[in-house]
Amino acid sequence: MEKLATILAKLLSYLCIIALASLSAIVLIQVISRFFDVSLPATEELARLLIVWLTFLGTALAIHEKMHLGVRYFVSLASERYQRIIDTFIYVLVAVLLAILVFYGFSLSMTAMTSASATMRMPMGIFYLAIPVSSLFSLYFTIMHIVKPNHAEQREASL
Repeated sequence: MEKLATILAKLLSYLCIIALASLSAIVLIQVISRFFDVSLPATEELARLLIVWLTFLGTALAIHEKMHLGVRYFVSLASERYQRIIDTFIYVLVAVLLAILVFYGFSLSMTAMTSASATMRMPMGIFYLAIPVSSLFSLYFTIMHIVKPNHAEQREASL
């Protein structure tokens, strides 16, 4: 299971790098085209699509790396045993939320496939598909954190 998590994390990293590089190139093209009084409306829509996907895929990657912000002051006052119980409870709540996002996100995406975006005429479901896809990755990583709570710390220690 850890090997699959590592492969998925690398895949997400590469997808985020590609999305960020593409986004940078598209915004540069948009700036240059406006300098020459040429309007390219498709670049704005494509940039928006990439930002949506980059945000959601980056969220899944942050869950894998345990990089989300958290206020641990009160939790750190508890004993180690209770800290693990609290962390597990939080992960279970997050997993339930992510499962809901996967289910309703796919439903929303399939419904939105019939409507097209304004300039590129792409199905709007592609925009919304970022929600369930990233939630599926996040759900897997959250379950990994429940099953192996010290997974990230062990990985950091080995680096």
